[in-house]
Amino acid sequence: MGLFAQEEQGAPDAPRGGFLKRFRAPRSSFVEPGSSAEPKFSAPKPVAPEAKAPGKAPGKPRGDASTRAVNPQVMFLGRALSGGDVEDVESTELDDDWRGSVPPVQTQSRPEGDAVDDEPGFSPFVPPSFERPSYASMSAAMAAREGGQPVNDEALTAQATPSGAQHRSKPQAELQVEPPQPQPQPQPQPQPHPQPEPEPGLGLEPRSAAAPSDSIRHASVAGSDANAERFGAQPEPAPQRPASPNEHKAASAPTIAAQEYPADDEEQTDGGGLASGRPELVSPDSLPDFKRVLTVADDDAALRIPAAARKEFVAVELQPGVAITVATARFAEKAQYATFIKDLGANDILVREEMIATEAVIAAIYSGKAAASANSTVREASRAIGNFRDIVEAAHAYGASDIHFEPREFHNEVEIRFRVNGDMYTFSRMRKAIVRRALFAAYSDLVQRNTNSGNSFQPSAPQSAMIPLVVKTDTVNLRWQSSPLVGGYDVALRLLDGNFKNYSVLLPKDMGFEKSQLELIETLNYVSGGITALTGETGSGKTTTLRALSYMLPDRELKKQFAVNEPSEYPMPWLSDYSIIRRPDETDDEANRKYAEVIRTLMRQDPDDLTIGEVRDRVVMGLVAELALTGHPVRFSLHAGDIIAAVMRMAGGRLQLPIDELASEGFINAVGNQKLIPTLCEHCKLPAEDVMPKADLELLRTKFGLDTSRMACRNYDGCEHCRLKGLFTRNGKAAGGTTRPSLAAELYRPTPEFLERVAERDWAGARKVWRGERRTGFDNADMTGKTLYEHALFKASRGLIDPQFINRSMQSFAQYRVMPGVDGLMV
Repeated sequence: MGLFAQEEQGAPDAPRGGFLKRFRAPRSSFVEPGSSAEPKFSAPKPVAPEAKAPGKAPGKPRGDASTRAVNPQVMFLGRALSGGDVEDVESTELDDDWRGSVPPVQTQSRPEGDAVDDEPGFSPFVPPSFERPSYASMSAAMAAREGGQPVNDEALTAQATPSGAQHRSKPQAELQVEPPQPQPQPQPQPQPHPQPEPEPGLGLEPRSAAAPSDSIRHASVAGSDANAERFGAQPEPAPQRPASPNEHKAASAPTIAAQEYPADDEEQTDGGGLASGRPELVSPDSLPDFKRVLTVADDDAALRIPAAARKEFVAVELQPGVAITVATARFAEKAQYATFIKDLGANDILVREEMIATEAVIAAIYSGKAAASANSTVREASRAIGNFRDIVEAAHAYGASDIHFEPREFHNEVEIRFRVNGDMYTFSRMRKAIVRRALFAAYSDLVQRNTNSGNSFQPSAPQSAMIPLVVKTDTVNLRWQSSPLVGGYDVALRLLDGNFKNYSVLLPKDMGFEKSQLELIETLNYVSGGITALTGETGSGKTTTLRALSYMLPDRELKKQFAVNEPSEYPMPWLSDYSIIRRPDETDDEANRKYAEVIRTLMRQDPDDLTIGEVRDRVVMGLVAELALTGHPVRFSLHAGDIIAAVMRMAGGRLQLPIDELASEGFINAVGNQKLIPTLCEHCKLPAEDVMPKADLELLRTKFGLDTSRMACRNYDGCEHCRLKGLFTRNGKAAGGTTRPSLAAELYRPTPEFLERVAERDWAGARKVWRGERRTGFDNADMTGKTLYEHALFKASRGLIDPQFINRSMQSFAQYRVMPGVDGLMV
């Protein structure tokens, strides 16, 4: 069924009034074979001389349709500008009142026999204000541009070689287009409309909208078979008749086009900065000083690209969040280049400039300046570094112990929270791009190179590092720890003392230990060998206590002390401190192997005592035991719930210390467990009897034997002495009501009875021995045989901490198990 089958063959043509109604019937190659697809011819009509196409012999009959087979996929510039599929548009003469009515269309036809051999005719649409350029003027413009002569739109034609076939037989480099020769025009032409300036990088002059599409199509087919194959079309045979000079000129047009438009694989060269609109980089030394290469082939790359792409593309970071890209001209036109630019933007990196260079220049950037930039000193005066420092300074002013950055994909802003007095408060919400650039800049520019796990910040991998900063008059050491999460990532910064010259040590008497506990700590200064194990949750001050124990040795000036940390957090200039760096892709076994290697090394360095940040596997625990049994006191931390749990973990599980060694007398010097609890503001705390439920008050009186009249609870509204202006809880309340946290702890030095229970792995019996040593009630300061929970109850009975914190955050009053003391009493 044909596209126009509804039309009957031989039907008279409809009256032609508008511009769209003046299109002829479609060519038969665009419809199915059938009677309705046959071309229609109208009766010959006289044509005025002014309506004839320029350059045509007068009186030459023309047909209304062509029976030439045309590939519908072929598309040339002339056809695109003239409407593509439309072959003949009839001419119309318009007078001054052409807007009011459209005069009848003048057409002419020719016999069917001449439809194939003759050249298709064309009658341009000529508005009264301008006339379309002639084919001769267009050809003259092309030839003049090729020959380097000025373009003249008057009567100019060009002489070409005798036939288009000879053009095809010669290489393009040997083709010469002779200068155009003037030819007489059949009639004077009005002044043509000025043609637009040629676009940069094109080999042809711009065409008018009325350029004759059929003439260009014939020239393209006759001129170059290669161009036809390039566009996916089959070349058509040349007409079997003498070629006119105009056809010779048209046949040379595609040769010019082929020279100006090379094949796809030859279009882009290594240079071509001006042609692509991008500046050209002729030498890597011309680049401004940059921090690092963003597309290096390692795990620290901000943009990971294939190895083949690195030969033609490089991105360098001028300052945090600002980059310059350099690519070859050919690669800059590929879709992959646009993808790389988009990926940089997704990583909050702004591309300030895109440049073009050769592959040799790009290789020199990778090999030469990458190493130089890694060793160069980078200014900290960027906006990203400034934003990071502002946050750290604010946290230091509030007395925060930690800073938390919490970017989430489901939120447009990043929440920045501070831990102050043990509680988390929201400091600010900032744009993701600002926070991301600040974190990238801080990790790249401020991190100590011997403490970082990776040269650049990787949100998709766990990383740890240390950042020393001078905040006002204090030196702050930031312990960086980042990790990926579901829907985002977290970055936690622990604010530590970093002043090695004027360092200060927080001693146990200032931490919150009671007198009986301080006496036990004093005995640890006079031991030969053995271990001291501290347990507690994260942020409970274990490292601070271990540091104080090392500092308190009365004869430390006469000893060689070592410390091993991952990484080192506090300044300890009185000893030799090992800082172990953990890479993002490092497993626990590999990290523990580092511990073991360091400990084996320092064992041959004549140590007197050793402090270890954390013991996590049996290899390290075995080395610790070897040191302790050979007369070297060792202090370390591990994760456990209480004293009994700490001994149980050393005897089994992952540490697997032999029970005979563990239960031997003198091996365990002390075992402790501690927790930091916020203390109440003395100016605004509330009486507990006015705030707490009656049932909880009754339990405190009857079960623990405490006087609740002296107890106090937190005032969450705070006062002018404790309110932290600018910090809020997530429900909008201002931070306040608490001050500096205090330490609640349980500390025990094993007795022979306790070690007997341990040797038999009687953990319940060992607990009874320890807690059975309690001699006083829970309102007494003597902490012998008392647990961390009972130490917190003592502080609550003195009005120092909120008893509601104990009930909610530690264990409820009803669930806690009270055990009898020495006298057999429960309280």
